[in-house]
Amino acid sequence: MSSVLNVTDAAAVRLLLRERPRRVLGAFLAGEQTVAGAARDLGLDLRVIHRDVLALRAAGLLRVVREQKRAGRPVRVYAAVAPAFFVPFSATGAAGLGELGADRAERYAALFHTAFFREFERLHHEQGGGREWGVRLYLAPEGHVTADTSYQGADLVDAGVRYQGPLGRVLHADAAVTLTEAEAREVQVELIRLLMRLRPNTLAHEAAGRGRPFLLRLGLVPVTAEERAGLD
Repeated sequence: MSSVLNVTDAAAVRLLLRERPRRVLGAFLAGEQTVAGAARDLGLDLRVIHRDVLALRAAGLLRVVREQKRAGRPVRVYAAVAPAFFVPFSATGAAGLGELGADRAERYAALFHTAFFREFERLHHEQGGGREWGVRLYLAPEGHVTADTSYQGADLVDAGVRYQGPLGRVLHADAAVTLTEAEAREVQVELIRLLMRLRPNTLAHEAAGRGRPFLLRLGLVPVTAEERAGLD
């Protein structure tokens, strides 16, 4: 088999652009698998997996490698037709690359904001100690106007100088910074290394059933001076 299969068939492309069929196909990338085994590994309903498997096979992405004999109907064993798949952007019909990940990005953004404000509000109530929390507006030591969430009477310093919110494992920061190309490249490398460092921890904790899920959002992208001004 070729190491990477170039997928341009419309039916196959539609499947690979959807998250669940991709997950189902992924269950057969490591080797031969039955529908029941894939459902067990993915934690999804057997009937749902069966429908996706039939669709993936009809689209030429899965193949039957053999049938296991048993009392009654034999059990089919499937495998992916290639160890990897590639869908050219030109075959997706999307107007721009952003369309391909827009739904997932919106779901992550919505969940992050919902979970952040839920946790922050919970911490306020539990650790308030009679303090009145709210939004304050002031001139930061660096000379720019700052708006943040804090308690009445808190020192007028940036959160980067001294955090004055409730204690908890939450962090939310939107910042526009001016960097040289070298500095931006250094920041990019640091963020990538952070993700790479956390990934093995995530896999180990999930396998051992310990820890709790956290949503981490990182980003760095160049903008125009006009776009930056529009944030103020």
